[in-house]
Amino acid sequence: MSGTATAAFTGMPNTEESWLVKNGERVTLRAVRHTDRPRLRSFIDTLSRESRYYRYLTGGPVADAVIDGFIGRCPGRDVAVVVTSPAPDGSEAIVANAEYVVNAEGVAELAVVVADGWQGKGLGRRLIQRLQQIARSRNLPAMRGDVLSENRRMLAIMRDCGFSARRNPEDSYLHEVNLTLGAQPTRAATAQWLPADWFAAS
Repeated sequence: MSGTATAAFTGMPNTEESWLVKNGERVTLRAVRHTDRPRLRSFIDTLSRESRYYRYLTGGPVADAVIDGFIGRCPGRDVAVVVTSPAPDGSEAIVANAEYVVNAEGVAELAVVVADGWQGKGLGRRLIQRLQQIARSRNLPAMRGDVLSENRRMLAIMRDCGFSARRNPEDSYLHEVNLTLGAQPTRAATAQWLPADWFAAS
């Protein structure tokens, strides 16, 4: 990894993590770099319309300003990381990204997106758990996010990661997910937050 001058803050500066995913492939978690702009553009543009809609609330083009915002998160406060895999030409391709932004109340607002071909391999869950670890290490009180109500896979993952969920009272198309950072909740405790059949195939 290049020096901290070209990397966003991750809570683990100058460090890369090698992860083994379900299909036996290895990927690398690292801080986003300013030189990642073209890789992020390619990553976002190759997402399916559904995946773009679930993450960016649009099935169409995602503005350059969104990428610039991801790269330019506040050092020492926010977190922006990418997961990369070797590309056929020997370069690295981004296959997932995740971030949290600390709001005025000191709560980490998180978001995660995984390339369509890499979904179902545990990357989303592991990224959420890694963000939780970083937020706890920085003594943040809580994490939250907004998930489209139809995105049942992500709601199930958030539930498994200990988040509570409820419909947004101001927008029925969204669920709010929340987690108080502290002791890990048990599976029995999380079961009450959403009805079990919410995650059944529709």
